Amino acid sequence: MRHRLSFRIAAFVLALGFVPAGAFEYRQIDDWAVSCDNAYVCTISLNPPSPQDGNADLAAIQWHRSADPSAPLTLSLPFPPGFFQKGDSKGAFRISIDGIEAYSVGIADLAKDEAVGTFGVADPAALAVLFAKMTAGKSATIAYSGGLGDFSSTITLAGLSDGARFVDDLQGRKGRTDALVEKGDAAPPESVSVWSIDSYKQLPPSILRNLSDENSVCYTDEAHLDQADAFGFNAGASTIMLLPCGPSGAYNQPYQLYVGKDQEFHRAEFPNVSEAGITVLDTVYNVNFDLDNRKLSSVYLGRGLGDCGLAHYWSLDEQATGNPLVLTHERAKSACDGKDVGAANWPVTWQSTLGRHGDAADKVKKADDAGNASEAK
Repeated sequence: MRHRLSFRIAAFVLALGFVPAGAFEYRQIDDWAVSCDNAYVCTISLNPPSPQDGNADLAAIQWHRSADPSAPLTLSLPFPPGFFQKGDSKGAFRISIDGIEAYSVGIADLAKDEAVGTFGVADPAALAVLFAKMTAGKSATIAYSGGLGDFSSTITLAGLSDGARFVDDLQGRKGRTDALVEKGDAAPPESVSVWSIDSYKQLPPSILRNLSDENSVCYTDEAHLDQADAFGFNAGASTIMLLPCGPSGAYNQPYQLYVGKDQEFHRAEFPNVSEAGITVLDTVYNVNFDLDNRKLSSVYLGRGLGDCGLAHYWSLDEQATGNPLVLTHERAKSACDGKDVGAANWPVTWQSTLGRHGDAADKVKKADDAGNASEAK
């Protein structure tokens, strides 16, 4: 899986104007940014990649960790200047923490990702030691030497430790032996119930024949699947898979839903409300999964600013043998007027009557009335 920030950062961070309390998260902590996708795979990046001194190209390093129990850290190092044009099989990287060399590796031992211009480092034990030193340090120097020349970049480490703590909290590692920081005595679970889907080989034939068929409405090539934040979730009585339905637009990625067990899956619909009453949608956009609260949401953006559009919110009924999605409420705003940026600020246009009592019902009605008034303008 390629670890890079997709259009969804722009869609959710810039357009929504806030960070939703779900799996897709983005936090800027001092000079480091943390982004986590729907499968709780998290990346910690220097952002913006501006060094205290030296070559800016080498400052764009990234740390990655999946939510799997005891998952190893991996590291992405940027291509040095000129590597795209000339290459260099004999060059090497060195990383120093507060002036003391802490890690070195030759380019020949690294995996290249030409699409994003990075080298992948997979050296679990050594990277764990390096990360611990970086979270305790003040600055790091990433240096390259080889046939292309000698380059270095010194970066600040302020915020890296807090970024790691945020990842631990989101992935449920707090107090566990596999935490990045502040390890505890609790053992990690045997497995997690959510996983990334980034290749055809992870899909059963009952799904793959639709996704890979070029004549299908939802045809999605494997390269796009790799980038679309697709995921699977063990929902108890059934398993759900949220997969892209074709390519993305400027700021809206359509998704399709599959429900099943083992190898047998069928395409399912998303519960929806229309003027005709309760209905369903074949596709929704920009999905966001909240594992802790067992909730799924989608936001269709009327434009990139995020001041208009339609948002759906579902809970997951883990006892359901069929489609486990239960629509809880919707928000909508038709006026693209530069106000109320972010779906959380749009009026509630529909909410389930389950659990409405007294004052709560009045608040929902007022929100519904506000939503209707906004759309009537």
